[in-house]
Order: sequence, then C-alpha cells, then structure tokens
Amino acid sequence: MTQIIERIEEVIQDTVQLVIVSKMRTLEEMEYYYNRGYRDFGENKVQEIVKKKDWHADVRWHCIGRLQTNKVKDVVKHCCLVHSLSRYELMEAIEKEACKQHKIMPCLLQFNIAEEETKTGFMLSEMQEVYDTVQQYPHIHIKGIMCMGPHVEDPKQIQEVFQEAKKLFDTYKTMERERFTMEHLSMGMSKDYEIAVQEGSTMIRVGRALFEEV
Repeated sequence: MTQIIERIEEVIQDTVQLVIVSKMRTLEEMEYYYNRGYRDFGENKVQEIVKKKDWHADVRWHCIGRLQTNKVKDVVKHCCLVHSLSRYELMEAIEKEACKQHKIMPCLLQFNIAEEETKTGFMLSEMQEVYDTVQQYPHIHIKGIMCMGPHVEDPKQIQEVFQEAKKLFDTYKTMERERFTMEHLSMGMSKDYEIAVQEGSTMIRVGRALFEEV
C-alpha cells in the first residue's frame, strides 16, 4: 500500500467515495487499484471510456470531463454517473439520448462557484433556473452537484469555494423531489481533497497523486 492511498483512506474513512481518475493511464496501471478493491474510475474523455469499457465488467465508469453533445450517446450507454452536467444544451442532449436508450441517466450539476473563466459550469445565480429547467427532463436524475476548487495556492480561498458548494448542496436538499435528490457532493482532487472532505464532500476525484505513487 502506497503512502498516498493510505493517507486518502485515512481521510475519507467509510463516509466519502473515492473515484480514481484514470485519464491517460494504462490498464496495467489501473489494475493496481482494481486489485485493491476499487471499482469507480473516472475519465475526462469519452473515447477513453469506450476503449477501456471491457476491462472488468464490474467497473463503474464516471464521466468527469467537459462533455460534448455529440459524445452523449456513449456516455449514456457506458457510464454510471455524469459529473459534468454544466449547461442547458447538454441537459437536452442527455434527455433525448437517455429516452432513446430507455434509461434514466444519473447526473451531477456542475457549478463554477469559483467563477473562473477556464472552468465550465452553472453560476450560483442560476440555482433556481437550473432547478426549474431540469424538471422538464424525465430521463435525467440529478443526484447531487460537482464543483472544482479554484486554481490557487491559498487554502482559505479553496475552503471558501467548497463551503459555498456545501451551502448549495444543502439548499437543494430542501428542494428534493422525484429525480432530484442530493446524494453526492463531488468535490476535491489531488491537491485539495483534504479540504473538500473537511467541508462536507461525499465524493472525491483523485488521479495524479495516486498514479505518481504507483
């Protein structure tokens, strides 16, 4: 057991789910964590999911990157969860494809809480509009929210963004209804997962730190 996985397991205990980000990693590298009992793997690019989908039948694939509408078909077919539902046209595309495949697609709403131009996602000011819009799509099940920490070194700034995400999560929890349930707060990556867990994350997405240690 490497030092980093020991540390992560110590931090998350049994209360936070670890999604192993396997982008640009070989199946041989990923096998290390599969053999440790991990089954949730996240990919930024849909073509990587398609390429790796037959690796092990019990692996659960997470789409964590910016999703183009022309890639939705494969995501609906192969993924257990879309973390990056970040715009209205994507909602419509997922709805249409999920309907075609006779599925209800689990998704997380991605919010750009840090308001960084390099990041995608809804703004906090759109909270109600997003909620109202997604009710129109019966083949989408919103199961929580996802956000990314700001690209800064100051832990306090990162903490503030995660605190805002938790507030949004809690607010939406009071608004739950069929196909809109707050089960996952996906925030925290290699450099900031400890802060995220402290602020209420239920799911972290870690890749670089894990594979640098293998």
